[in-house]
Amino acid sequence: MKPIGGFFELEVGRPGPPLHAGALALCSGRACLRRILEEMRPRRALVPFYICASALVPFDTLGVPYSFYGLTSSLEPDLPTGAADQACLLYVNYFDLKSDCARRLVARGGGRVIVDDTQAFFRRGYENGWSFNSARKFFGVPDGGYAYGPGLGAGPVCPRIEDVRYDHLVNRLMGRQEIAYQQYLASEAVVSVEVHGPSLLAERLLANVDYDTAKQARRRNFAFVHERLGPLNRLSVAADGLVDAVPFCYPFMPDRPVTREELWSRHVFVPQLWPEVIVRDGQGFDWERDVARRLLPLPIDHRYAADDMERVCHEVSGVLA
Repeated sequence: MKPIGGFFELEVGRPGPPLHAGALALCSGRACLRRILEEMRPRRALVPFYICASALVPFDTLGVPYSFYGLTSSLEPDLPTGAADQACLLYVNYFDLKSDCARRLVARGGGRVIVDDTQAFFRRGYENGWSFNSARKFFGVPDGGYAYGPGLGAGPVCPRIEDVRYDHLVNRLMGRQEIAYQQYLASEAVVSVEVHGPSLLAERLLANVDYDTAKQARRRNFAFVHERLGPLNRLSVAADGLVDAVPFCYPFMPDRPVTREELWSRHVFVPQLWPEVIVRDGQGFDWERDVARRLLPLPIDHRYAADDMERVCHEVSGVLA
């Protein structure tokens, strides 16, 4: 029975129309991928070598064998002719700069292509294709992801996830950076691959996001950084990939490795995507390992304005001097 009266709950507003109304809402990107694999039932899969270890968990959980493929210097699949004809192909829409490539793959993939849109939150599926994203990579929420594919949006409602961790979000908001970071690591370590619906907290928080403002801020900040650091970037950022993109970050690859501690000491916190790639088993893939070492995913999200981006560019230029 619904309790009436007493102390107030966290004030997070009331749900409005969700951005991903046509998708299956789940608790995480990896839960979405698992649900897609359960529906597709592939015998084997091809996955990019340059991908986070967590994206491989659903394949291992379901016993789907996979092999790695390489990427070109423009982050597109480097596959032998016919390699994907009998296998499920997972492709990452890197930084939301590779949507055109994702669409081409889906169009000729015969329903065998899954697009990992965890770095492209605002993408809402592909015709005749499968895809999924993650809310945690774009907004301050404890969980949430959306799966797209034939019949998924009409699927039964899943029970909500029960183990919801949000202390890191509150402490980060309150300025307690160090404790929040440790709590964040603990939270990430228990992200579920089980097929559960999103928490009520995440659902309410996401219903109150100003999505249009967030989109414009990311686009504006990306353009600002690209104008200043683009000439120094060894990773190709094609102009045609920016037409409708809402970038995850500015992927900056300098001509020499930069220790992230140099930037952290200047209070610019840049993660490494994904350190496990460097030591992952597999012959070749030297280019992917080099990207994992050198790439600096510079923050450009909706928390920041032009003066923040100016500082990021200044500090990056300073460590390269």
